[in-house]
Amino acid sequence: MSPVRKIQVTIDDETVRLLEALAAPRASNKSFVVREAVRRMAEQEGFEQYLDWLEQQPDIRMSLERARADEREGRTVAHEQVLRRLRRSRR
Repeated sequence: MSPVRKIQVTIDDETVRLLEALAAPRASNKSFVVREAVRRMAEQEGFEQYLDWLEQQPDIRMSLERARADEREGRTVAHEQVLRRLRRSRR
């Protein structure tokens, strides 16, 4: 396990309330909540960078543009319809 360091942060009253509410079911472990929030935010940031990269790929871009055109032209099927068709085909 990595060494643990103590740091000081300043947060507003609403954030304190949220932190305490999230920590309550976790044995009031505010440090755990903050660590987990920072990790999740870092993961999200990495995912957003990946999506940005993905959008720049020519094949992906063309595929997205075709999908948007299909949607505009009504050449798509609603998710609920697909699920109904799948259920019927299993019978």
